[in-house]
Amino acid sequence: MQTVLCIPGPWADRTEFITALVQARKGEYLFAGAILAHFPADTHFLLELHEADADLPVAFQRAGLFSAMSDEAVAAVANHRMVAYLLTQPDQPASLASARAVAQAAAALLDAGGIAVKVETAGKAFEAAKWRELLALETAGALWELFVAVAIKNEDGASFTCGMHNLGLKDALVRHLPTADAVPLLREFTFFGAAEQPELAIGHTFSLAADAPVYRLVEATPQPYADHPDFRNPYGMWELRAKQPAPKAWNKWFSKN
Repeated sequence: MQTVLCIPGPWADRTEFITALVQARKGEYLFAGAILAHFPADTHFLLELHEADADLPVAFQRAGLFSAMSDEAVAAVANHRMVAYLLTQPDQPASLASARAVAQAAAALLDAGGIAVKVETAGKAFEAAKWRELLALETAGALWELFVAVAIKNEDGASFTCGMHNLGLKDALVRHLPTADAVPLLREFTFFGAAEQPELAIGHTFSLAADAPVYRLVEATPQPYADHPDFRNPYGMWELRAKQPAPKAWNKWFSKN
């Protein structure tokens, strides 16, 4: 499944976009046909240019709630003249490396005049300065911040993450837990997965602290993305199912027992 990024900009046409990109990155990125090529790293992405979209400001405002996107940035999106959609190659497996590469390509488009970035495959948006700030950290945690949305809740009382597939990892879900408790649990579990890359399996357990509830991992099916195909995770989704209080001496987040 491809990662899809939406980047509105001020370009009047394709020629103006290409000129701005070449000038901003001195030929480091080149756009020809439908391919954006980054020659130093020999990476290639799909890039589509579309006319302005009147619905984008509302979409960015909603998705920007995850990153505290400012009203000024949303207003700037309203003034866009063209929309660039940046996609990873369909046959490329997702990973932290591929996420970093497409995030860097998005930064090049921001340097060429792009206003903001919306991760279509996570429902999360960032103003340009925040995208650059996180990308500059060069950590797995920063990529998690860019590509993963936490604690979306459905009518069945399940809270879940969205976007871990952009990193080549499973999302996570927990049922019947108040949002105030679900958010830190899902955040820490998926952040741990991205940063530490543990070998997780059904039956493993996870807890936030030695005296916190313990959750056993099971496969969550079906995924709660029926109406949002861009969010579906081909790698699967973990369900954190409450097990029992943690033993007093237990002092690790993650256990295979």
